[in-house]
Amino acid sequence: MPVASHTLGVTKYQLLCVLIASISSLNFGWNFGVINLPGDVITKCIAGPKHTILGLPSCLPASNIVWGLVVGAFALGALVGAISCTRYANMYGRKAVLMYSNILAIVAAILFGVAVNIPMLAIARFLAGVAQGCANGTFTNYVVEITTPRARNTLGSMIQASISTGTMLAQLLSLRLSTPPLWRILFAITGVISLIHMAMLTMCVESPKWLVSKDRIDEARNALQKLRKSADCTEEFNTLVNTVRAEMGPSAYTASISDVIRGKTPDNLRHQLLLAILVMVFQQFSGIAGVSFYSTKLFGSITEPPTHYSTTPTLAQILTGILSVVGTLVALTGLALAGYFGRRTLMLFSHTSMFVCSILIAVGSIMGYNIMAIVMVFVFFAVFIVGPGPLPWVIPGEMTPIYAVSATIAVSGSVTYTCLFTIGIVFSSLLDALKGYTFLLFAATNLIAAVTLFFLLPETKDRRVSDMIQTHSVGVHNIMQQKYRSGVYVEKEKSIL
Repeated sequence: MPVASHTLGVTKYQLLCVLIASISSLNFGWNFGVINLPGDVITKCIAGPKHTILGLPSCLPASNIVWGLVVGAFALGALVGAISCTRYANMYGRKAVLMYSNILAIVAAILFGVAVNIPMLAIARFLAGVAQGCANGTFTNYVVEITTPRARNTLGSMIQASISTGTMLAQLLSLRLSTPPLWRILFAITGVISLIHMAMLTMCVESPKWLVSKDRIDEARNALQKLRKSADCTEEFNTLVNTVRAEMGPSAYTASISDVIRGKTPDNLRHQLLLAILVMVFQQFSGIAGVSFYSTKLFGSITEPPTHYSTTPTLAQILTGILSVVGTLVALTGLALAGYFGRRTLMLFSHTSMFVCSILIAVGSIMGYNIMAIVMVFVFFAVFIVGPGPLPWVIPGEMTPIYAVSATIAVSGSVTYTCLFTIGIVFSSLLDALKGYTFLLFAATNLIAAVTLFFLLPETKDRRVSDMIQTHSVGVHNIMQQKYRSGVYVEKEKSIL
């Protein structure tokens, strides 16, 4: 007798669809990491005086502030993409948005290849950001909607694993492609990734939940059956249809971003909104954005700087490449940890560990204990990836009603990219000004994060969404109070919702 489909773990086709869809996050990681190594080659012309190669300039001189704007343009574009694509994902489908957002990335790749000045490079970064910001938010929804609860515990963290993989590939290739004119090819590879993504997405099904919301019932049933292999989908499908028609049907209420921000929703979602914003703020101001964008400069401030330019990678560049490899390995390990430990446990552990690491990085940098500082950067990066890296993308969807999920994720995504844009602009100048003391600021941020989340962040792993909504839709509250730690809240029964 076939097993009930909602009890399944990860099936091969579920995994295939998630892996293919995650190429969008891999591309995000690529654009996130590709800017790191070639920065001085492009803006300071350290590979030689500015000249033309095939009619294109070998470098594009710019100050630290202007280059910070180019770095931050990607985050600004991602902000626009996160805000704007929710509507299109609801109108045209998750798969369609994942597919066609790649077109913007391809246009950006062309601009990267032919840029003759800094504004063109910034526009290309902005367009790539719009594409990846749109795809990243849609990918999160797609994973939630095609996976079973057991599979979601593991595959829900795929976004960070994919971003880390993209960052690693970008930084490893940067070791050989950061010289003129190869840095143009390095940046333009985002278009190649997009073409591969578009081709492979044809192998994936559309979200069954979205198909039901458009009353395409037979297509939804076929898609769900394909995702669930040979299991009996009757119970899950009937529940899906009833739930979606009640919450996502033509006459159902769907909260706008304005509704969620102003609190004009049927449930009091102030606590969920505050958490969605805070976990993203803490994610970016933990110091990780500075490490990711400027790890070469950071390592260069710790190690002995080179006396002249060489095509041979410097120690700082090699350490940056190793850091990205370690990050990817930890992210893959984090998939297993996310399925075993609770969200709350991992978030508190990570921010507390990052607080300690930040202090030790600062002490090592100030006192000249270079090895300690370098090791702590690696540990800092690793503990981030198992907690604040993937989980802020997952937590809002596990506490929020379906009618408000897209709007809440759009708000939290917008906060993320705004913070990312800010860090991209100021971190380089901050490092120049404060040097070894920079990470004391991040130590303070991580301490604040750990204390705040201790009182505000409930455990969401394996909790029923309906129970989380019932318990925590009461405005902002201290979850350590007994009434929020008893009753339905501590129930660990899995749900097909």
